[in-house]
Amino acid sequence: MKTAFLIEGSPKNPGGYNQVINTVKFLNTYTKTDTNDFVFIVNNRSLAVKLEKFGINSIVYKKGLLDKVFDYLFDLDLFYKLFIKINLQHSFVKFLKKINIDLIFFLSPSKLAFFCNDINFVINIWDIDHKKNSIFPEHKKDYVFEKRELFLNNVLFKSFKVIVAHEENKKDLINLYSCKKEHIVVQDFIPYLPNMSVDEVSNINRNEASLLENLPNDKKIIIYPATFWAHKNHKYIIDTACLLKENNNDNFYFILCGSDKGTNSYINKLIVQNNLENLIKIYNLVSDAMLEKLYHKCYAVVMPTDTGPTNLPLYESMYFKKPIFYSNKILNDKKLNDIIMPINTKDPHSFFTSLNDLNDEKIFEKIKLGYDYYNKNCSQKKLWETYISIINEFKNEITKWKD
Repeated sequence: MKTAFLIEGSPKNPGGYNQVINTVKFLNTYTKTDTNDFVFIVNNRSLAVKLEKFGINSIVYKKGLLDKVFDYLFDLDLFYKLFIKINLQHSFVKFLKKINIDLIFFLSPSKLAFFCNDINFVINIWDIDHKKNSIFPEHKKDYVFEKRELFLNNVLFKSFKVIVAHEENKKDLINLYSCKKEHIVVQDFIPYLPNMSVDEVSNINRNEASLLENLPNDKKIIIYPATFWAHKNHKYIIDTACLLKENNNDNFYFILCGSDKGTNSYINKLIVQNNLENLIKIYNLVSDAMLEKLYHKCYAVVMPTDTGPTNLPLYESMYFKKPIFYSNKILNDKKLNDIIMPINTKDPHSFFTSLNDLNDEKIFEKIKLGYDYYNKNCSQKKLWETYISIINEFKNEITKWKD
């Protein structure tokens, strides 16, 4: 049986991109010693070069002009029905058949899964926040909601398995999409930063080195590494900083870092309007090396996101042994709730009070619980066990129609 893993993404969207790269690095370690036939597929040459640096060989699938036309038109329900009626076949499916793939893992919520009408696949679904909390512009503009629904209502039921990051995601798929529970596999996120090579860690440019050198040494640095989406709720940091300023508390310094998806200028404007330049600093998208150093440098992490339940900084803070102030309404998990410092994202006084009532003994306990959780649930071995279990289950099924 021949199994493929598809790697897509861009460093401009580092969260998902790094998550996929990390998964591939782990899988490559085990596929080398397994007797099954495995192949890694990338959708651009730069990704192939990136993987080569880790000693991973891959095959490049390059989209043609017709593929791009299909991708655009396939957001239209009418075209989808026509596609089926005249039995068109996407070139990606032809590509998979040409190299005799029996099962393909989409390591991200890839749109290409949409086209796999007669190739069995497993897909990672990271969130369904558009359905749980659709008020945000990124879930409404350009008919994103409708497009995601069209995608999910096809791939969820055509897939052999669906991989999610938390039991709460599994419950959401069962309750909101009527998925069968045995169809869904839970695998915790494993962040990229803890697994960077020595060369990667030292790969910091002169400008970032200067930013690190100029960080205040007399304040407790709190970082929020998150893309500037509306649902990431960066305004909550502004509101909390205003409370700190009103109460003459200048013990903290906030760093917000991430690419701009629409709210960066608004948050910058609020910082200036409220004279918070000495309390809050925005770094645009930083390198992985820079972010890793910020984790080491910071006192704590904050994540007042309105979506979840889990996000990469939660796991990163566990690994780097940092306390994390995390939204209190999105985690329905006792173990994780024991690890976080809960904050009410509708009330900045919640965060303000927590900052003023910090207890070293309590922080130490939460850090220990987080580090223990990370070591137990975010290992290479556990990830491989998840994937090989799916492969073995499919291998038993394929004998019903193929040698």
